[in-house]
Amino acid sequence: MLEKVKNQKVTMQAWQIFLLISCIWFFTTLLIRKAPEWDNMEELVWASSYEWGYQKHPPLPSWLIYPLTMLFGKVIWLPFVLGFTSVVLSQWIVYNLFIKICKQTKELVPPWAPLVFVLTGSFILYYTVRGGDYNHNSMQLWSIAAMFYFYYSSWVIDRKTEFETHHEKTYYFYWILLGLFTGLALLSKYSAIVQITVLFVHFLFEKRFLKKNALIGILMAIASCLLIMCPHLYWLYEQTSLNQGPLFYARESLADSSTYAAKLFELFNGFLLTQALRVAPVILAIYLLFRLSNNQDKTQQTLQLERVLKPTWWELFSQKDRIFLVFFAIGPTVVALLIGILFGQKIEAKWAVTFYLGFGIIGALVAREIDLKSFIKKVLWLHLIFAMGYGLIVGPGADYLGKQGRGNFPSKKLGEEIHLRWQENSAITQGKPITLIAGDTWIIGNVIINDTVSRGRNIKAWIDANDLESPWLTKADKNAPLLILMDSAPTHSGKWWRGGHPPSAKVKELFAKAPVKGVVSIPWTSNNNALPLKVQWAILPSAEEP
Repeated sequence: MLEKVKNQKVTMQAWQIFLLISCIWFFTTLLIRKAPEWDNMEELVWASSYEWGYQKHPPLPSWLIYPLTMLFGKVIWLPFVLGFTSVVLSQWIVYNLFIKICKQTKELVPPWAPLVFVLTGSFILYYTVRGGDYNHNSMQLWSIAAMFYFYYSSWVIDRKTEFETHHEKTYYFYWILLGLFTGLALLSKYSAIVQITVLFVHFLFEKRFLKKNALIGILMAIASCLLIMCPHLYWLYEQTSLNQGPLFYARESLADSSTYAAKLFELFNGFLLTQALRVAPVILAIYLLFRLSNNQDKTQQTLQLERVLKPTWWELFSQKDRIFLVFFAIGPTVVALLIGILFGQKIEAKWAVTFYLGFGIIGALVAREIDLKSFIKKVLWLHLIFAMGYGLIVGPGADYLGKQGRGNFPSKKLGEEIHLRWQENSAITQGKPITLIAGDTWIIGNVIINDTVSRGRNIKAWIDANDLESPWLTKADKNAPLLILMDSAPTHSGKWWRGGHPPSAKVKELFAKAPVKGVVSIPWTSNNNALPLKVQWAILPSAEEP
């Protein structure tokens, strides 16, 4: 009973710590950034209707943020909250997975070890891959974590010498949940196929297919996955047959005419090297584990003797669990590399956000004993330092040096200036607020999130003046006066950019028709030598063709 109470106390502490770290990053981000990340802006702009899918990605992240925008408006802090919530949920699920694994050691590994593992890997999720950004990668975190959790839960039952009848309902329930969360992961982004491949390879490696119950279970998982994805799959089929939709977008974005050797060089120099750099912050956490694994009250001679005689936590796991943990920690990276090597496929480093959920288990390689309280304090301080340091670099630091980035983009000032120009032209706008705006996602998004009339709720985005990219628009919407925005100096298409994309041909056509137009010039940074942000604006009485 006493042990159960202790475990409940550790669990409550884990929740509190995960939330505290999330709050550190949330408030630091909110206080220092002047504009959201690109992906956050994209989600805010897309949050205008329920669709079975969007031209670039599956629909789940947009489904979740859309009702919240109706409640709170399209505000800068909303995607930050959702992004960090996704990280907290994923850490909680991984924490419970580690608890299950540690229980297999018959309490040889302490009950608070799972907390150490999650905190060890937390620097990657928050600092390195910025899991707090609300996009289709970070939205997969909790569903992919759940995939591994329910797969392992079913495997624990499979490993018993006899399949007991009273376990049957629970066993198949795990498989059904595995299928449901797999479906949710795919509805976030199709890249979940990487983690699905990892689990399938483990299924084959452990020869689970030799057990009838496991085969029934995997069929149930497939059925539940297809059930939840069915409407989207039908939509995807229709879109693909028309040479549009997410699969068409993925094919176009991955198209690369370079040689196989050049692709391999990019794979290792770009993807693999980036992943190596991403795990670097964990080295600091491992150093802490080394330091805190030692009991300072013991003599140096005693410590050296214990290092020889006392096993690490990793050595206390069974061989089967160690293999599973290797699959969990580095399996996705290995699968991605193999896809790149075998098929000459371009692999983007940013896709690896979900690859590091299990990487904190590296702490088990060095831990024997640990001062948990001291470890937690140091982890919290490090998160505060990383969050403040990163925020200051992309915000005030970049501003002072005259470096133009999205973190110090003059979002609010741009919104104010454009709304002022709209109000000055009441003869065309009929004195009504902005309800329709055309242009690239970034520039029009910054005006939408700074709308003081409806907090962006009543402004509909016409992305690149493309109806396919803006499925929420109706014919009646285009009867309203149209605001058109174009970045005067966008980065060339295909290049890394900080401001707007080059305007589409349709946007240029509408801009040319507009009877009223002009340019707003806004200082981007406080450095007098830095170029200002210049945005062209125009107002068209109606976007609807006569």
